[in-house]
Amino acid sequence: MEESGGWGRDPCLSFSGWGRQVERFYGSFEYSLDAKGRLILPARLRSQFDTKRALVSCYVDQCLAVWTYEQFDRHLARAQAMEVKGPGGRNLARALSGWSADVEIDGQWRLTIPANLRAYAGLEPEQPVMVVGAFNRIELWQVGLWQQQMASSLESLANGTSELFTEAVPAGPPTETVGAP
Repeated sequence: MEESGGWGRDPCLSFSGWGRQVERFYGSFEYSLDAKGRLILPARLRSQFDTKRALVSCYVDQCLAVWTYEQFDRHLARAQAMEVKGPGGRNLARALSGWSADVEIDGQWRLTIPANLRAYAGLEPEQPVMVVGAFNRIELWQVGLWQQQMASSLESLANGTSELFTEAVPAGPPTETVGAP
């Protein structure tokens, strides 16, 4: 089991928004699904799952998302709003609601990933899975697909061409003119 990110701090960074604290997940961890399709939730990502329940859904780029109830409700509301946009929007809303599962987290902090969701993401028992903190959710990836998805982003970070580095940065605090009214 490998782990990265966090630099020894709590992986759920607090962000104060809309008058309340919002926790953000970060860090990446490599675990394996057991023969029963269960995956251990990394200790550093457990703090928001005190009810020992989570929601797992299909997500973009062929990964799965693990949600707290609060975050899933927000995501589901956005999907439900898509229904009025015609057949495509209704199908997206159906996919999210139909390809989601309420899962219990057992005493050993394992989530049982339903077979249909494992198939969607290409997750196989006894094979490694990347568990990735992704701000408002945790993503589960087939390792090869994760590496493929991250290759160009990591390259742009390494060579300084990422959009994170190309935005204009203020040169410093504005200077004050002495004697100006």
